[in-house]
Amino acid sequence: MADQPYAEVSTSELVALARGDDPAAWEAILDRFGGLVGSIVRGYGLSVHDSQDAEQTVWFNLAQHLATLHSPERVGSWLATSAHNACRRQYRIARRTAPRDPALLDAADPRSPEVIHLAAERGDMVRRAIAALREPDRTIAYLELEEPRSPARTVAARTGLRLEEVPAARRRVRRRLQRLLGEANEEKGPQHEP
Repeated sequence: MADQPYAEVSTSELVALARGDDPAAWEAILDRFGGLVGSIVRGYGLSVHDSQDAEQTVWFNLAQHLATLHSPERVGSWLATSAHNACRRQYRIARRTAPRDPALLDAADPRSPEVIHLAAERGDMVRRAIAALREPDRTIAYLELEEPRSPARTVAARTGLRLEEVPAARRRVRRRLQRLLGEANEEKGPQHEP
């Protein structure tokens, strides 16, 4: 049987030869069923590396279980099932290990007492800076804080400014608030935010 061309050898005979450590029989099994395994793996849409891992897992599993296959003639079905299982497993692993934004890895828990305290402290600092402004700047700042992007008509109605004065007034208020908040931060000293 060893001198027969492997293309004409039955699948069960190939498995028997491969069990006997015949490298040519292994090559024949790979040739015969490689397309089947490859097409199943490609159908899962995994990355190149994950696809390679899944295929290697299938062939490794066959090498481990070759001696215990109950129906060697059905090795194709066994490989197909093994390929589906390997791909599903690889897909789950890939989802769990998806790359994350490194900036988010060290982000503080937004519900932690420290983060809540710092947010409240920042809010107080903003409100103190707004209170230090004169009218109509104070009203514009409160509107920006409470109702961001309020229509210019609303700002004009609440402040008594003309409609065309609103954009310049908003820019002026932002600059003054930035300056006041910068000064407040300098007075406070260096902070270690989470």
